[in-house]
Amino acid sequence: MIENGATGETKTSMREALALSAHAREEAVHHTIATVMKSLQSQSGVELAIANALWADTGATIAPEFVRVCQEIYDAVVRTLDLNEPSAAVAINEWVAEKTRGKIPQIVTAGSIAGSPAVITNAVYFKGKFRDPFRSEETEPKTFHLAGGHDKLVPMMRRWFSSGAYRVGKKAEAAALSYEDSDIILFMILPKKGISPEQVLTEELLSELTAEQSVELDLSMPRFAIDFNSDLKGSLQRLGMGIAFQYPGADFSPIGSSFFFIGDVLHKTVLEVDEEGTVAAAALGVVLGSAMPLRPRTVKTLVFDRPFAIVLSDTITGATLFAGVIYEP
Repeated sequence: MIENGATGETKTSMREALALSAHAREEAVHHTIATVMKSLQSQSGVELAIANALWADTGATIAPEFVRVCQEIYDAVVRTLDLNEPSAAVAINEWVAEKTRGKIPQIVTAGSIAGSPAVITNAVYFKGKFRDPFRSEETEPKTFHLAGGHDKLVPMMRRWFSSGAYRVGKKAEAAALSYEDSDIILFMILPKKGISPEQVLTEELLSELTAEQSVELDLSMPRFAIDFNSDLKGSLQRLGMGIAFQYPGADFSPIGSSFFFIGDVLHKTVLEVDEEGTVAAAALGVVLGSAMPLRPRTVKTLVFDRPFAIVLSDTITGATLFAGVIYEP
């Protein structure tokens, strides 16, 4: 959604980071994304929900064409809020909590969005039951070897698969776990010794793991949960789109102003795998910054340096409890 609002060198750098063709027409990108989103959410056996939203500040002017694309291509909710008010963060977090079924209760704080012309959020929720669930009575405490050389006991699940679950690549072996009535698969990837998990997360290896092996698999894997949060600004800068975070430099004029740049990219993920299946949720918040004040602020000065009055009133009934004037404090 943010890439759609970029132009010039900013757009080029973002497309490179997002692995989008620099020469692809905007309409083609929109069509592809809309098609992928529709396909993903058509899964019948699992629950998969993808939601987007654009939160515009009351003092910002957002280009109508950018809003139209957010709504029509990304099916985004568009709302106008005073992002300087704490209630705005509450509204955004309530939306994220609803879309992630309560798994992620908060993505932004009042301080992180104050002064921003707009915030764009994305939420994904997934819940699926394994086609071949593990039996809880087979789960036992087993030793797990940590990277630092220490060991810890973890609840280790175990199941026997007759065929189709074992996969192998040049740098890793894997178990492919299917979900009921779904094309979605959970790949549990075990790197070969001397290779780190980061080194096997490549397109090349994933393509190797699509080939089924005609072998039986005795699988033991821990029951686990992930709770991760990060500011992705540094990661995205290292991917080559640092210009998007700079002013001057960034060009998001299609969103509505040449003064816009990306301030923060906030990300949270939770993922739980147990004997029955998988529950996962992720939320992303892109907070725009502006090098120009959104609106002039009016400041009033009030000094009680002369006689004044006071009233203490009940706001429910309207009854006045105390009233008076102060001539000499």
